Parts: sequence; C-alpha cells; structure tokens
Amino acid sequence: MDRPQHLAAYGELKLDEALRLLRHAGYGAAASEGAADIATLQAVIDGLCELSSRDGLTGLANLRQFRLVLDRELDRVARTGEPLSLLLIDIDHFKVINDSHGHPAGDRVLKTLASLLESGVRPMDTVARIGGEEWAVILPSSLPQQACRAAERLRAVTEHTQVFLEDGMPLSITISCGVAAVSPWAGVTPSALIAAADRALYAAKQAGRNAVRLADAPKPAITPDERAALLDPNWSATP
Repeated sequence: MDRPQHLAAYGELKLDEALRLLRHAGYGAAASEGAADIATLQAVIDGLCELSSRDGLTGLANLRQFRLVLDRELDRVARTGEPLSLLLIDIDHFKVINDSHGHPAGDRVLKTLASLLESGVRPMDTVARIGGEEWAVILPSSLPQQACRAAERLRAVTEHTQVFLEDGMPLSITISCGVAAVSPWAGVTPSALIAAADRALYAAKQAGRNAVRLADAPKPAITPDERAALLDPNWSATP
C-alpha cells in the first residue's frame, strides 16, 4: 500500500522522534506521551503537516506551501477565468542590516515584515517567506491594477514602520516589489508567472529600490485556438 503523501515527506521518521519535534515546536497537546490511539496519531500527523508548510521563524507559509497554493490558484484561473496576481518582495539592503547589527536584528526585521505583510492583505491571500529576505504574496481574483495598489500599500507601510532592536535602537527598512498578473482563462505555468514577477522585482531594484514595478503579462502556455476552444465548445478553427 502506498504511503499517504503527507507522510511520505518524512521518510522513516519514527513516532517518538515526531513527538519530540512537535513538543519542540510548541505542539504540547498533540505531542502527549499518551496512548497511541487514532486521535493521538492524527494529531501528530496534523502537527507535522503544519510544520512542513510553515516557516519556522515567521510562522508564514514556506516555499513548499507557496508552490502548492500557486499551483492550485493557477489551475483555478484556467478553469474559472478568475484573474490572479503575484507579488515578489525583497527587503532592501538586508545583508547590510545583518552585517551591521547582527543576525538577531535581522530576525527582528524579518518578523516585523512578516506581520506587516500578513496584516496588510486579505484573508484569502497567501503570504509566504520563500527565501532569506524574499517573500511572495498570492492574490486570487486580483487584476494588475488592484495588485499594484496592494503592493504600494505594503511598500508604504513598511517604509513608515520602525523596527526596534534589542537595545532600543530604531531601524528603518524598505522593500522592493515586483508584480505579475495572469489574464482570465490564461494557461500560465508557475515558473512563467514567477519569472515575470522576478523581472519586475529586478526592475524595481534598478529603479533605486523602495519601489513597485509591474511586469508584462507572462506568455500563456496554451495557444489562442486552444483558449477559444476552452471558452466555446462549438468553436472550430476551420472556416
């Protein structure tokens, strides 16, 4: 019998090791040493799945979860015709912060930005930390103009928020943001959408950072004829 997908990622992880990891992550109730009944095992599985999808420092979605959500949302675009936008965000000069103030200061910056991003979007949106100082925000049902306004709000609130270090010293940070959007009914691969947003992010950095830039629409993975056939079952390419 094939192992369930959410367990396959853990290979030969033993139950006692899983419980230890859960206790370390704060899942005390789920990691009880009690009888290994179905409810206990399910709690362990649920806790491990949560750990596998969340960034350990910020609690946001991690790269793995970001990819899963993006795949799902792009599939929905192709099926329903709803728009979709993606933001890629970098903290400006983050290496300088770490080098000048130390990694604890860098962690404070990351946690502060995580809170700003999460509180600055809708409940239906997904905020993920996908790298050291790299972030992504998936915006379902968002047109390019809406996504740019959302990105600009996040940029502005970050610029006007100070991070207080352990010694009370205030630190100002800024972000650069690239925006890419998918047209309704467009068949676009995740890599194409990410590449488009990344190009826009690079343009924002080239513009001096602390900026938002919108990418050209990524090239659809389906042809115009395939798109027409999807929209109209009676459509024919022949005269």
